[in-house]
Amino acid sequence: MTDGLPVYPFDQDRYIGTVTEVGPAAAKVNLPKAAAPDGQWLHGFRVGAGEVGEFVFIECGESCVFGRIVYVKLPERERLTVEAELGAVAEAHPLGTVQMLATVIVKDGRVVSGIPRFPRLGARVYSAHPSLVRWVAEAVQRIEGRTTSLTLEIACIPAANDTPVQISPGQLFGRHCAVLGTTGGGKSWTLARLIEEAARYNAKLILLDATGEFHTLRSDVKHVQIGKGDPMPADCAEVVIPHTGLTEHDLMAMFRPSGQAQVPKLRAAIKSLKLARVLGKHKLVNNGAILKAGLLKADFDKEYQAHAKILENPTADLDITKLCEQVQNECVFPAANYGKDPTKFGDPSGNDVSYCVTLLSRIEDMIRSPELGCVFNAGTKTPFAKALEEFQRDSSKKCLRVSLKYLPSAHDAREIIANVIGRHLLDAAKKGTFQKQPVVVFLDEAHQFLNKALGDEYTRYPLDAFELIAKEGRKFSLTICLATQRPRDIPEGVLSQVGTLIVHRLINERDREVVEKSSGEIDRSAAAFLPTLAPGEAVIVGADFPIPLTVQMFKPTNPPDSKGPDYESHWRVPIRPDASPKSEGRKRL
Repeated sequence: MTDGLPVYPFDQDRYIGTVTEVGPAAAKVNLPKAAAPDGQWLHGFRVGAGEVGEFVFIECGESCVFGRIVYVKLPERERLTVEAELGAVAEAHPLGTVQMLATVIVKDGRVVSGIPRFPRLGARVYSAHPSLVRWVAEAVQRIEGRTTSLTLEIACIPAANDTPVQISPGQLFGRHCAVLGTTGGGKSWTLARLIEEAARYNAKLILLDATGEFHTLRSDVKHVQIGKGDPMPADCAEVVIPHTGLTEHDLMAMFRPSGQAQVPKLRAAIKSLKLARVLGKHKLVNNGAILKAGLLKADFDKEYQAHAKILENPTADLDITKLCEQVQNECVFPAANYGKDPTKFGDPSGNDVSYCVTLLSRIEDMIRSPELGCVFNAGTKTPFAKALEEFQRDSSKKCLRVSLKYLPSAHDAREIIANVIGRHLLDAAKKGTFQKQPVVVFLDEAHQFLNKALGDEYTRYPLDAFELIAKEGRKFSLTICLATQRPRDIPEGVLSQVGTLIVHRLINERDREVVEKSSGEIDRSAAAFLPTLAPGEAVIVGADFPIPLTVQMFKPTNPPDSKGPDYESHWRVPIRPDASPKSEGRKRL
């Protein structure tokens, strides 16, 4: 027994083979027990004795090399020895390939990244005890000066449920996190488990629930939804994102003016309405809008300069119901009297109005749309910003779930409103709001909200709030946890900022390539396991993990409602008493 390691790595009962060839990244080994019908059990733990995916230790002097079996085969001349029905009696001599991952110093239990010393030919190979696999996975937590009392129990070593892998919040969320995996791989359950575990500590969690499936979360959770719909759960409150919280950039992205003719008019109209709100009753203001035709330009410029500090605020207030009217007020000739009097605005321009007809129709349609009432007809309902402030003050609530289920996809409303929420969080973080209580933003179905840009070839409006959080938020105690089934749709710049990846089953080759490129810790051999992971299994990769670690994620206490409708029930048709569907089909044939 050693002073540091929980069990001795070179237990003779766990011996499975001998090294026959050594390369810079892998070793070839004899695996004499690999052809047995099944592995063996030792002290309650299964020993694969030569199975693909099995973790092993290779003797190497005062240290041992930690690795994983990635390939097993029989020599060509012996491939029929496993066919018992052929009467074969020759003994099989299986061969295997071990990917070398890290080095463990036997004397004190230190885990060293890389392979500073390679094993020699004839070195013995031992199946790794689950406690030792856990020891390697938790190596970073034992570095001097690291806090080890805060741990999140989210997973265990496969086939060893009593060997949980304890991971600190810093390891998971300190450099941002991403949960990746195809449908059915366990991505949503992992997200729910992360939230439940993180809620046990002094952090605030904000979940943007794109589909509403996390309404099952219970303890310490405040539920709100944006948009009208049946509240799930029953105590879910409706909140709004009033247009006064939208920037000019947001409004331009939502109304989508054409670049050459409509953009200047809409931008001028927004500034004029901001001024009208500030001026109130004034000679320039008529029924809440600014008049321009035939009036002195100096009067408008004077008032604008006097209130420039307020008007340049990106979220300054304006009466959105007057926007169509104000756009038409902006459709004037540049100067009066056909250009002879440059001090005044000219007469109304019918051509300019005709150019803006499509924009005016779009604005009118969106402002009156019931689906967008949460933006343009907020009334006295609670704004999201106020709900966020109340959540931060409420010590009994650890997670704020924001359901986006009822937000319409039309006019890119979901993407724009989610981006507004992200920008609001980043602005609050920059003001130091989260310094004493870190905030983790969980973004489900992240591919719907990242790498988005609206507009046309002349005007582009990138929705980049969450990308900025990934790049800048960490130093302000604001981190992000992305969850997506389409890693290829996540910007490379965002994934490069993610320190920890929890990767469930990935079938698409492009998705696996993205994971390989975004993480220097996983190579093609490790990525080859991703398509074959069972539901709930995942590979954890990150800067604070010395090896790509395969784990079985724990089931959350309150699993998300990920099931869709009963598909086959919609196929059932009433059956006539005198005939069955099969007999009727045969008659027709």
